[in-house]
Order: sequence, then C-alpha cells, then structure tokens
Amino acid sequence: MNLSINAHDLDPLKGHLLALIPQAQSSHRAEALARGLGFGSNAALRAGVADAPIDCEVDTGAFIDFLKSRDVRDVPWNTLSEAIVRVKLADQRTAITTVMEQLPELGSRGFRTRDARRTTRENADDFRASREEMLEPHSVAEFMRAVAFLETKEKAGTVSRKATSYGYKHEAERFHRDVKPRANPYVANGLFIAAAAHLGFTVKRDGQGPNAFINIATAPVQRDRSGLAGSLRGSRKRAAWRNMMVAGINAGLHQGLFGLSPEDNRWPGDETVYRFVFDGLPAIAYVRDIGSGELSVHVAIQPTEQGERHVRAYNAGFVAGEAFASGWFERESGAWLQTSHAPTGSIRNALLDQIADLKLMPAGYADSGRVMM
Repeated sequence: MNLSINAHDLDPLKGHLLALIPQAQSSHRAEALARGLGFGSNAALRAGVADAPIDCEVDTGAFIDFLKSRDVRDVPWNTLSEAIVRVKLADQRTAITTVMEQLPELGSRGFRTRDARRTTRENADDFRASREEMLEPHSVAEFMRAVAFLETKEKAGTVSRKATSYGYKHEAERFHRDVKPRANPYVANGLFIAAAAHLGFTVKRDGQGPNAFINIATAPVQRDRSGLAGSLRGSRKRAAWRNMMVAGINAGLHQGLFGLSPEDNRWPGDETVYRFVFDGLPAIAYVRDIGSGELSVHVAIQPTEQGERHVRAYNAGFVAGEAFASGWFERESGAWLQTSHAPTGSIRNALLDQIADLKLMPAGYADSGRVMM
C-alpha cells in the first residue's frame, strides 16, 4: 500500500494504534509506526513530514518485527494497514460499504455462487467471509487500484459481452505493473466490480456466475483527458519533450532528490513525485530507479486533479496533465537524457509553442544521448 503522509496524520495514526494494540508501550508504537512507513526512527519520521507530505510504502513486516523486538506479541498482521485505512482511507471504505448495500450478492471474489460440493451452511459461511473481506485493508487498496485504472477509461453507451470483470481486473493489474513494477498490483474480481459501480459504470451480472459485464469503452478517447501518451513526432514536439524532461531532471537535481552519480538517490523509497514550476506553469515529476544507475522520469505540466497518481504511468498522457513526457536518465556510463526519434508524450496544441520555444540548459548532464537497452 502506497500513500501520502503529512504531519497532521501522525497523532491520529498513533491514536488508532493505541486502540488496536493497547498492550504496546506508547514509545514502541511510535517507533514501530516509523519503521512501517520506511523510517529508521520516530524522530526521522517527524522530521521527514515536517515541511511537506511524503509518499510512503507501507512495510508491515518492519512494523511487526520492531514490536516483536520489544517483546510485543500476537499483533494482527493487518494492524498498521487498518490504522492507515481509518485515518487516510475512510472515504474509500465507506464507498465500498455503499456499493455492498446496492449489490447485496457481491463479495470479494465476485457475485455469490453456490458450490454443489458444499452444504448450504458452508456456502453461506463462505459468502459471509467474502463480504467481510471486502472491508479489509488489503481490499480497500485493491478497490483504489481498480478506481485508478477505471479513471483512465470512458463509459460506452451499451454494455458489451465481449469481456467480463474478470478479464478487466487482469487488465487493471497489468496497468499497475507498468506504473509500479515492484509493487503489488493485485485486484480481486469483486473489488473491481465495486469500483466500477462506485464510478457510475453500468454493471450487469453474467448469469449466475461471479463475473459482470461492464460498459467500459474498448479504446481510450484521444481528444479528452482519457487520452494516453503516444509517440511524439516532428521537431516541435520533440523540442517540447526535451524541454519538459530537462526541466523535470533539473528540478530533481536542484531539490536534492538525486545526483548525477549512478547510485546517488536521496528520496525515501523506490520512487517519488515532486513539484516545480515550468515557465510560470505548475508542474510535477515522477522519478524511479530502474537499476544500473538509470532513472525513469515522467513530467506533467499543468497537472490534473489526480495528476500525482497518474504521472507514475509511462503513458499517462492527458490523465496526468495538459502536457506529459516520459523518458530515461542515464547515469552509469556518463550522465545524459536518453533520446529517440519519437519519444513518448502528449501535448495540448495550446501549450506546444510555449513549451517548445524555451531554451533550458541541463544542469551538468547532456540533453541528448543514446537509449540504453
């Protein structure tokens, strides 16, 4: 589970941990929370969020291991995730509850089915457990992944029977593997259906089976915010791509998030999103280490409301911002922006001249170099 934590979240998180594990000392809960959010101590966590929110990847193992080292035993595995859901994701859990009321036959694995090999009581117990699972912290995370994927899709006028929710949920998982290859992409069938219903898609059950047909358009509409990035061709668009990438890399260097040496990464975790100003326009950038000193960098100008979430995808396009560029920054054999004849990006025509005409100087690296394979 990945989320943004700010200074105002810490006391509520500790309050919920008190309710969940009252047997632990206050200092042990605070230090375990810090480990679970990727910090070496409570002091480091407080310092890290003092000035601005930070993106954290929840590490349940580190949280549990610290408590065990202080002889705090029998802590449920989902304790930290449960506290985080209560503080940060209560609205998402409420959304799932609302869908469950609308679709009383929906469980975590999809619509209710009956296994002829089981007794009536066993089937009922299984479905009850499936319903309860929909509100577990891991299911809330799956619901959010499904929502993020569906927000890139358009609603078709009619429900197609060419694909079911089970196929779509695998498409959502591939989407998240592209966004964050090392993170858990899993989405349960029932949580995908719940996300679709929450977003106003039409959901029709496939007979008496667990799956649903959903009115998801078969292809993204390129003329609005659902348009994903493609290959940028032509000298003007390539110049705009170059300027966006240089601006994003320069901003990361100036903010001290990374350096020009192969392993000089200074942000917490495997990736981060940061903000900067591009010729008077708001901008965000995403950076991730992809090994061998190389960074994946994505930039969005005039980001959308959900831009910080979508900019992580290499082809996010207009769902991330009015202009988008993605590419790679080499640092092992030298430092350069890797360039190609048709780099990946998307740019609104109204911004093309402003972005392409800038004369940006790279901060200590080359603005052109071969693509590393």
